[in-house]
Amino acid sequence: MIYIVGLGPGHRDYIMPKALEILKKSNIIIGFKRALDSLEFVDNKKIYINKLSDINEYICDEKNRSMIISIVASGDPTFYGITNYIKSKATLEFQVIPGISSFQYLTCKLNMSWNNAYLGSLHGRKEDFLTVVNNHDLSIWLTDKENNPAMLCEILHKEKVRCKVAIGENLSYEDEIITNGAPEEFMNKKYDSLSVFIVDRTSR
Repeated sequence: MIYIVGLGPGHRDYIMPKALEILKKSNIIIGFKRALDSLEFVDNKKIYINKLSDINEYICDEKNRSMIISIVASGDPTFYGITNYIKSKATLEFQVIPGISSFQYLTCKLNMSWNNAYLGSLHGRKEDFLTVVNNHDLSIWLTDKENNPAMLCEILHKEKVRCKVAIGENLSYEDEIITNGAPEEFMNKKYDSLSVFIVDRTSR
């Protein structure tokens, strides 16, 4: 059986009990370095991958049908996660075990409701960021090295978008940083490439 296991934002305190149960009975746990390194407390065999295609032999080979294989992913595996890839490639049955999304974690830390928020990803993707922001009171984004919080703040400031922003870095880890304020306060700073970025046009 193949499991896609969501680890939540990263720290073990936020891994769901069901996810821990599956991980501890797995024959193999597969994932990228950051995800696997957060599971030092789980002693089962771990296999590090460098690219998604590295998992193909595990999700397609009939000899693995009798094994319990967990493929771990940060956050919620069904939101811009690895689930779609595995669904398109797997010949073996698989099941997704949910994880707390980074969006959930950050909005809870900010005591912020996100009922009507637009949820988007700029992580390796292109979206019309400015149009979306102008059409929604609240939008929450995954970022990457190119589409980073400083660059997004520069766009907001340049286009005179009246808003407040919040930036979450290394969420749930010991070096977690959460900042919020006006876009111009953050334009020339450096941020972790995998930050979560919130644009709130109701607070302006």
